[in-house]
Parts: sequence; C-alpha cells; structure tokens
Amino acid sequence: MKRNGFSQQGIAVVEFVIVIPVVLVLLVGIVEFGSALVRYNTLNKMVQNGVRYAVTDIYGTASSDQIASVTSIKNMVLYGHTGTGTTPLLEGVTASDITVTHANKYVSVTVSYDYTPLLSIVPSVVMDMSFDLTATAVSRTSL
Repeated sequence: MKRNGFSQQGIAVVEFVIVIPVVLVLLVGIVEFGSALVRYNTLNKMVQNGVRYAVTDIYGTASSDQIASVTSIKNMVLYGHTGTGTTPLLEGVTASDITVTHANKYVSVTVSYDYTPLLSIVPSVVMDMSFDLTATAVSRTSL
C-alpha cells in the first residue's frame, strides 16, 4: 500500500513539471497583451487630444477651415500641453512619429509607435518581436 502512495506522488511531480511551463507561457502572454493594450489606449488618447486641440477655437471663426499650428498640435500629442516638454506621455514617441494632415475640411492626427514587448529584455530571445502600433483621430474643421 505504501508503494502505491509513493508512485502517486511521483505522478503528481511529473504532471507539475509538464503543466508549469504551459501556465507560465500563458501568464507571460496575458501580461504582454495587457501591456500592448495599455500602450495602444495611451496612443489613442494622445491623438484624440491632439485632434481636439487642432480644431479648438476654430469653429465659428471667419475662416473656419483652419487648424492650430502643427508644432503646437505635435506638442499637445507628445506632452499633453502646447509648450515644449522633456518627458513625453509615452516613452519612445517623438515628434517625427506624429503626422498631422489637413485637407478637405478635415484634420487627421496619426502616431506610429514601435512597441517593444517586455519579453525582449530576456537575452536568450534572438528574434526581434517589436511591432508598430498606429493610432489615428480625425475631426472636421468646418460644417
């Protein structure tokens, strides 16, 4: 009878050794996916603020098809205000990653961000796992 008990304990250890890597891979995948979603949400909020600023105080003016200065729009997207700053809202985003397009009574603000997964800090991972996250917001400049 003791022999059966010992063999059952051995099976439990083998099951644990087989299952734990799968569980760890799933956990890391969930963390990576969550991190990418948080960064994508931040990008969306940044471009929404930028396009909103671009048309602020424009509605109802004599020349309604106009926008704020492109530099001010880019600063609003990068730093959350129109002045220059030192720390962007999302690390790794620069002014060259932001595109402001104004045509046909619409303004569009786009940010392209190179997302590098947290797992890339592990030196044994050889392949480049980074990918682009792109967010765009569009607004009318006149009615």
